Amino acid sequence: MIKTRWEIIGLTMLLIVGSGCNDRGGAPAVSSSMEEATVKGTVTINGKPATGGDIQFDPSNVDRKVMPRTAPIGEDGTYTIKTLVDANVVTITGPKVDKNLSAMVQTVKVNSGENTIPIELPPPAPKP
Repeated sequence: MIKTRWEIIGLTMLLIVGSGCNDRGGAPAVSSSMEEATVKGTVTINGKPATGGDIQFDPSNVDRKVMPRTAPIGEDGTYTIKTLVDANVVTITGPKVDKNLSAMVQTVKVNSGENTIPIELPPPAPKP
């Protein structure tokens, strides 16, 4: 009976330690996929559509070293861009974007196929 109890404790400890091995501390997942997808959306600044500038999607990570993708933001705030699937860091730049807001970056997940991803500046508060 004592041996069985220690076997259960050992197995439990192994499962607990093993489950922590994949924890990245909230960091986005790293992908090596080179699959492209189309992303469309609207950029809003303080709740109003942006009227120009550029949007940049950077799919680079430790397993995927690629150049960021850039597209213009239309006068109505809309954009269309092709980028790689999974985590992308999004940056907004341009003369009509406040320097404080252009420094705000967001990480978004791009899925296979067509994506609609609205970008809000400043970014919405994280959900608890």
